[in-house]
Amino acid sequence: MSGEVLTERVFAETILANGGRLYRVGGCVRDMVMGTTPKDIDFCVVGMVKKNFRQLFPEASECGKYFPVFWLNVDGRRCEVAFARTERKAGSGYKGFKIASNPKISIEADLFRRDTTVNSIAIDCLTGEVVDPFGGVQDIKNKLLRATGPQFADDPIRALRLASQAARLGFAIDADTLTLASAAAAELSDEPAERILAEMVKVMQAAQAPARFFEVLAQSRLLDIAFTEMAQLSREEFALAMTRLDAVAKVTASPKVRFAALGLTIGTEGLACWNKRMTLPGDWLQAAAAAGKVAALLEQPDPEKIAVAIDSLRRGSLTVAEFDIVSQAAQAGIPALEPFKTALALLPGAIPAELQGRDRGEWLRRKQSTIIAEIWLDKIDKEATHLLTQRDSV
Repeated sequence: MSGEVLTERVFAETILANGGRLYRVGGCVRDMVMGTTPKDIDFCVVGMVKKNFRQLFPEASECGKYFPVFWLNVDGRRCEVAFARTERKAGSGYKGFKIASNPKISIEADLFRRDTTVNSIAIDCLTGEVVDPFGGVQDIKNKLLRATGPQFADDPIRALRLASQAARLGFAIDADTLTLASAAAAELSDEPAERILAEMVKVMQAAQAPARFFEVLAQSRLLDIAFTEMAQLSREEFALAMTRLDAVAKVTASPKVRFAALGLTIGTEGLACWNKRMTLPGDWLQAAAAAGKVAALLEQPDPEKIAVAIDSLRRGSLTVAEFDIVSQAAQAGIPALEPFKTALALLPGAIPAELQGRDRGEWLRRKQSTIIAEIWLDKIDKEATHLLTQRDSV
């Protein structure tokens, strides 16, 4: 089979011919029910042992550490293939599970271990039959996130995934499920920082309204554990940070620029503490710090400060155009910097040859401030004329 393109149909038929059954599971099924194209396709194999699977598909690469999981190209795309399994809580944290995987485990038993009902749906790859033992299809129609069962609270990361799903899908959360999420507080504090960060990264990358992620964590009393620096903001500051985050997310899909919006409220000291607890993506951290510093510099803008701001952004992770996206969407009361930057790029004349050292820099700064002041005054004149025209037309 390795010399041919393996289709899903042939994949499923081969599994069936050897005593097993193949299902699509998880997020790809949820997306199909919602009418959106799945980004990834995940499969679950029932009724087969790993040894037999390896013999049938030698090109598959194994990646599961605690249970059988393979990567296999199906219809030309790299897909995850797992074997039906059950999980039983036997200790603390995400490692505290007894995992069983054998041919007797049914697809329904595998679906029961999953977090929310919208992710606990399967589709038979041969017949197209929908396996939905927990009412996930109806919950999708109702736009509701509900725990598949009380075992939801066994893995504290499920609480973060609940908040992530709420942000990415825009669904409401069942009250009992939110209570189960709150019960994860004790164990969440012991979770590796990278697991917590991974959920926030998904939100910044994909959610239309990423603020919902932090708001759900605050509602379930988990924000202080997962993202302490966000929880330390005052109620007014937190609300402002969330408003700004969603406003920026509406105009850009860039996770770095979205995260930079938080820098307007948290500040460099808070960002440094956050990065110390969990290593943030380097460009995100630098962009957020730059956004905060430049916004603080321009609280009371003048030509010289604008020149300094443009110069600092030229050398950093956040560009002038990206800072404008953040400041304008967040309505931070800061003039857009890109027009000034464009004008400075056309700055006429060379620095006089007789000037040396600090004098050269001072000459250049005066030139820049003069150009910025001219643009600024022209902008103010135009705005005033526009307001007068509007008033006269009333």
